Amino acid sequence: MTVLVQLDGAARRFGSGHTEVTALHPTSLTVEASELLAVMGPSGSGKTTLLSLVGGLDRPTEGRVVVAGQDVGSLKARDLAILRRRTVGYVFQDLNLLAGLTARENVAIPLELDGRPIGEARAAADAALDSVGLANLADRFPDDLSGGEQQRVAIARALVGGRQILLADEPTGALDSITGESVMRLLRAHCDGGGTAILVTHDAAHAAWADRVVFLRDGRMVDEARAASSPDLTTTAA
Repeated sequence: MTVLVQLDGAARRFGSGHTEVTALHPTSLTVEASELLAVMGPSGSGKTTLLSLVGGLDRPTEGRVVVAGQDVGSLKARDLAILRRRTVGYVFQDLNLLAGLTARENVAIPLELDGRPIGEARAAADAALDSVGLANLADRFPDDLSGGEQQRVAIARALVGGRQILLADEPTGALDSITGESVMRLLRAHCDGGGTAILVTHDAAHAAWADRVVFLRDGRMVDEARAASSPDLTTTAA
């Protein structure tokens, strides 16, 4: 199986000397294509730091982070931006949708920033919205959408253009249980289609959708478990 994400002794420290803080101690981890990995742990355990390193939002101070065959720590800023636009999609808990743009326009942003013609970018956005069940809401503004619909727009934006790797930081934290489950179905479907997703969550029920769960505490990976089985997509309610 193809390895899409690899951490090789990756660590992140802030400050120096007596003020140094280690957010993530040296960590080694691989995530393969078609795998959904859940990351759990208490607040301050290093979950978001790990996700930021994989997503190229930060660089390791020690070790290596390799994403889709590219060493994130050695990439120039321009190449790192290209990696984020073309390969890695990020879903934040607070969504970061632009209120003045429609759902279609929000989803098209990564492709337009990558130089795609507007018509092509928006056609791809329509396809991405259709894949998350929002084709009929493409012209709505974020304030006219429910919380669950906004989260699905954010997922469509993260996946538009065929990006392989989806990083989700507490994507269900502000949603009710039924809507949260529908988001998990989308993450699971992405992985079953050959993509990869890393999910940060506090919810054990949502972590159960993963193929594997790793546990962090105080910046260290302290345990790892392989899920016995994922929920049945054919019987779980949308």
